[in-house]
Amino acid sequence: MNYNITLSTAPSMPRLGNGTELLKLLLTQVSKDMRQPLVPMIFPVLGAHMSGAEFQYPYLTFKEPCGMMANLVAESGGNKGQLSNLVEALCRKFRTHDETELQKLIEWQKQVKSKSANKEKPVRPEVAFWFPPADVTNAAFIQNAMACENLGGRTQYLNLPDTFNEGQLEALHVSMDKPKDAKHQLRVWVNRGFITRSNQTGLFTKTQEYLNRGK
Repeated sequence: MNYNITLSTAPSMPRLGNGTELLKLLLTQVSKDMRQPLVPMIFPVLGAHMSGAEFQYPYLTFKEPCGMMANLVAESGGNKGQLSNLVEALCRKFRTHDETELQKLIEWQKQVKSKSANKEKPVRPEVAFWFPPADVTNAAFIQNAMACENLGGRTQYLNLPDTFNEGQLEALHVSMDKPKDAKHQLRVWVNRGFITRSNQTGLFTKTQEYLNRGK
């Protein structure tokens, strides 16, 4: 598929032929207006189930697919939530894994509370959540990322919502290996009018200008 990348509009979705039956089935579960933008989002989700797959590059080295592979940007109420439904459907086993990990933490907390102040506390189990909460702090994100690596080389599925705090942006920077800190990024976005900050809650909200910049 060839197209001019300098154009302001994206190319039309290619026709799905033989070998894309899974994509066709998944797209029947979303509204027609979201089928085209959701097609490229599905591939990273399917890639999460791959292990040990290597692809040869033109310069004859092999690398596993990793990092950020797609972005879905739209204003509030733009039906982005339909992607979450597909992710949940494709990654059911991942949720089951997280429920088991959460149970380990619950049991550990019960043991800690059952011990008196002068008794030795049980060591916190190393757990790894593949779907960390959207409001995860920077420290918790890094701790979870290290656990994912130690317990099987997994990564995390994290989304930056339309309203977010500094810790969430910092966590996203860590996941993408970005060199600049979140405070610098927030200052840039505020100056450019991409986000606004609530003095009451301290939360940042994406503006229409931010939501339109990927269009």
